[in-house]
Amino acid sequence: MKKWMFTIFGAVLVLSACGGNDTNMNEPAPENNGNNAENTENAADSGEYDLANGEQVYAQNCAACHGGDLTGASGPGLETHTAEAVEAAIQEGPGSMPADLVTGEDAADVAAWIESQ
Repeated sequence: MKKWMFTIFGAVLVLSACGGNDTNMNEPAPENNGNNAENTENAADSGEYDLANGEQVYAQNCAACHGGDLTGASGPGLETHTAEAVEAAIQEGPGSMPADLVTGEDAADVAAWIESQ
């Protein structure tokens, strides 16, 4: 009985660890409002990051594998990674990490928050 309970607990933990993105893929993308990529400055390009958002996104999507203190859990520790390395890992999904778990400004904010710790 104990083995069975540990198996269920482990499966729930693994399945929930990499989730947390509440984006509904059936909803249409927000309108561009006339701004195109050429004249709209991205926060990541300008060096402006929302560290509070980065911390929140990290807690929701990353902490289960990388630890609340960045020292690692089932995934590697991140305490010595640069923002660029973190963003590349988010996009590429190295090892068993899913690619693009967070995207856009959220990814840039998470990477900046990790580097600031």
